[in-house]
Amino acid sequence: MQTFTVPISTSYKIECWGASGGQPAGLGAYTNGYLNLSDFYTLYLYIGEEGKNGIFSHDESFKSPNSGTFNGGGGFVLPNDDNNNSQGGGATDIRLQSGDWNDFNSLKSRIMVAAGGGVHFSGEQSYGGALFSPNYDNTFPNSNYTTAGIGASQISGYKFGIGQSGGRVGAGGGYYGGNAFVEDSNYKVGVRGTGGSSFISGYPGCDAIDESSTEDNIVHTGQPNHYSGKVFTNPVMIAGNASMPKPKGGTETGHYDNGYAIISWISPTL
Repeated sequence: MQTFTVPISTSYKIECWGASGGQPAGLGAYTNGYLNLSDFYTLYLYIGEEGKNGIFSHDESFKSPNSGTFNGGGGFVLPNDDNNNSQGGGATDIRLQSGDWNDFNSLKSRIMVAAGGGVHFSGEQSYGGALFSPNYDNTFPNSNYTTAGIGASQISGYKFGIGQSGGRVGAGGGYYGGNAFVEDSNYKVGVRGTGGSSFISGYPGCDAIDESSTEDNIVHTGQPNHYSGKVFTNPVMIAGNASMPKPKGGTETGHYDNGYAIISWISPTL
């Protein structure tokens, strides 16, 4: 976690890039918006960690169960002799309250979230979503593996802020994290982790939660504005399968690597 203390009362452009999952990588999403902030106000930045993998690195740690990545990317729960496992990518977000990355009171203070990507072994990438990430149907119908996965939305996913750890791969973090394991007696191992969903306070279609929400009782308000009253203007949300700005200039299709955040001073308030 990093902090940003506002140096002067003015408008700020805030940009976030979610992290990519391990190989084969689903790419991270992008968000931006403008927010008026008063001097000495503090924001808390949680930058998603890129998913690691043993597919090409032959990392011995990927032969045994492995935890997920910072800020919501899932890990995997089953051993594999050939290291053929990968973690999901963490989300990048802006919070009004500090705490451990998975602390619920800190998570519910998020006013912007750029989703992390999941991991896939066949078909379309498990990219970090915008308002939602896509579902995937099974493509290995006659094997011991399933590539089916249920995406995240504004009101559902594996958990609020947390991507699921799967059999062989992890899902991406996000407003809601993606899913990586389908409960199906016909399959032994899940081999696709979906991406998470993104969120921007004030973005049409987002569904903010009420301040009274608890980890066991999340109450959605049906409207996009965060309970803090911090609402972005001119918000932009781009899923990880589309063209977006690169953090250091130019464009990219989805974000590959660790997450990133940029806060830009626009102009003083007169």
